[in-house]
Amino acid sequence: MPRTARIRCPTDAMLNRILTFGFIALLAGCTLGAGLTPKPPAGGTNAITGGEIATTSLEAPTPVAPETKPRPRPSAASPATPKAEPPPPAPAPPPLPPEAIACAKKGDTWLPSGKGGMACVHYTRDSGKECRKQSQCEGLCLARSGTCAPVKPLFGCNEIFQDNGAMVTLCID
Repeated sequence: MPRTARIRCPTDAMLNRILTFGFIALLAGCTLGAGLTPKPPAGGTNAITGGEIATTSLEAPTPVAPETKPRPRPSAASPATPKAEPPPPAPAPPPLPPEAIACAKKGDTWLPSGKGGMACVHYTRDSGKECRKQSQCEGLCLARSGTCAPVKPLFGCNEIFQDNGAMVTLCID
């Protein structure tokens, strides 16, 4: 039977030493080369753009007074400059429909709702209160969260609890 040669793998300790030595050598090379980069001369020219290199101090800047130029006084001989006309007034908003006026009188809000229409929306006082049936709420009792709805009517399809506690899906367009 022929003999097979065994290849020995380095042990964990030897592998750790090799990795540590390599890391130290890499770190030493980085720190040694850090001071070898030449610094550009202050006030010299930029090698990329060819322009002057400006240096600024990091100290607090001294405030500079804004340059003011005296305004020329109009003389009696020079004609007065014409004043600009004020912009025309904005057009008046279109009159509100009677439903919107009645909605505002009740203290509710006239908002775009449903499928492109407008509706009088009432913000409920018990919004977010825990509920298990509709009679516990001013509006609807939402089944998903178990809380009273924030507005009335609530557009779209929503799972609600009815007065008997049954869960149904209600869709309002």
